[in-house]
Amino acid sequence: MNRIQLESLSIGELRAMAADAGLDTQRKAQIIAALASDYRNGAAPAAAAPEPSPQAPAPAPAPDGSIIWPQVPPATSSINGQYVEPPWLGELTAAATMGHVELMGPAGSGKTLAVHHLAASLGKRLAVVTADGGLRKRDLVGQRELVGGQTIMMAAEFAAAARAGDWALIDEANMSEPDALAFLNGMTDRPGQVGSSFQAGGQTIEVSPEFRCFLTRNPGYTGTRAMNEALRDRFWSIEVPPLAGTSLAAMLSAHDVPGEYIPDCVWLVDTLYKAWESNRISYQVSPRRALAASQMAEATNISTDHGIRYWLERSILSKVDAKHDSDALQTTIETAWTAMDYASDS
Repeated sequence: MNRIQLESLSIGELRAMAADAGLDTQRKAQIIAALASDYRNGAAPAAAAPEPSPQAPAPAPAPDGSIIWPQVPPATSSINGQYVEPPWLGELTAAATMGHVELMGPAGSGKTLAVHHLAASLGKRLAVVTADGGLRKRDLVGQRELVGGQTIMMAAEFAAAARAGDWALIDEANMSEPDALAFLNGMTDRPGQVGSSFQAGGQTIEVSPEFRCFLTRNPGYTGTRAMNEALRDRFWSIEVPPLAGTSLAAMLSAHDVPGEYIPDCVWLVDTLYKAWESNRISYQVSPRRALAASQMAEATNISTDHGIRYWLERSILSKVDAKHDSDALQTTIETAWTAMDYASDS
């Protein structure tokens, strides 16, 4: 408060202010003398001291100093129907007791679902990361954020799983960026043992011996990268076969696909996969196309004898952009139907 403001106050108000401030008589005299000197000398009024602004409470310190660790969610495994265990599930279960696991196979072969199913059956927490958008190291470790005026490291679920001894799944791992693969290479070297670590927020974080990392990948897909051999050496590799024949029929049945649709679905998916393997077509057909076609056929209530074939073709051809690839696929589909009808009439 400056001189002019003080001059506008009455003696009673000044006394009340002094009492509220807890000023003793000596201090009051010093203030009055200073004001008098200021008045006599005609000095410019001093600028009013700014009122202290209320301070926001400082955020509570984050665990581990400057890192906030998220809670990894429990694994869940839910499908429309009963889960059909693949023949390689036993190998996956055994490999997970030893260390990290890599699952390689075509789309729709059940790689991801098997990891979810195994984790849920064992009561594990599972961090899920999808690499199809170009996974970076920061997506695995986390990144710094400004919280309450403080710069705090917000750890990613993957890093939290490694620290806590949970499980983590990286889908489409061979679409990851090089810095993410290099990070994985450095922190997966001692599964089941102490000694592995990684850097987060300027700290060295120990990897729990209970941590398990699962990679799934579709070799040969557009946009994928060759996996580092040193990284792959840290994982038990399982070649997952395509979901075909009786296994595909069982999957479709478990998803409540009508029985009359299943023979056409299985025949076409099997035929097109063999055509892809022999390089006669460039598009690898996923069994998910058959499931989607069956659901569409049910939703539209088609009553023709081969109504499912129409939706199968639509479901598959709509995923192919290049005309020459679409034409080759269409020719192969027509040949498949002709061969199936011929076999049925024989």
